[in-house]
Amino acid sequence: MKINVRMKSEFLYDLLLFHTYSKFSGFLINVLGLSVMITGGILLGMDKIEVPQAVMYAAAGMLFLSYTPFTLKMRARKMMMAPCYQQEISYVFHEQGISERILERENSYSWSQVEKAISTPKDIAFYVGKEEALILPKESFGEFFIPVMKLIAENVTRDKIYIR
Repeated sequence: MKINVRMKSEFLYDLLLFHTYSKFSGFLINVLGLSVMITGGILLGMDKIEVPQAVMYAAAGMLFLSYTPFTLKMRARKMMMAPCYQQEISYVFHEQGISERILERENSYSWSQVEKAISTPKDIAFYVGKEEALILPKESFGEFFIPVMKLIAENVTRDKIYIR
């Protein structure tokens, strides 16, 4: 089954968001932002601060909440400038594993090399090394989505699959 991918920054952004907010530190950033806003509201309600100060609390909370998504969006745009994302990438799924053709170079990965397979709202990613992931937008699968998912289920152990 051959799948051709034309990468877009929105797909990279989706994966970066997943990684950031699936970790405890991502959760803490959200708690911090909401805590600042709630604190401002409580202090305003108790007449400890005036409305302009409460607005500053709300602005600070919004800054905490929006900083991470903004920086990740910029990072995804920067990643898109890499030569490997400037042209179409072809992936072939077969009984032995996954083959990737990118920039006139072909890489093959056996199913045993797949350390983890995850899904995000827009992507399926296969981790095949410490810092290497094969990122496939779900929309690229077309009619091959179900057959590829069956192939993954047959060849990758359950503890490595995080696809819903």
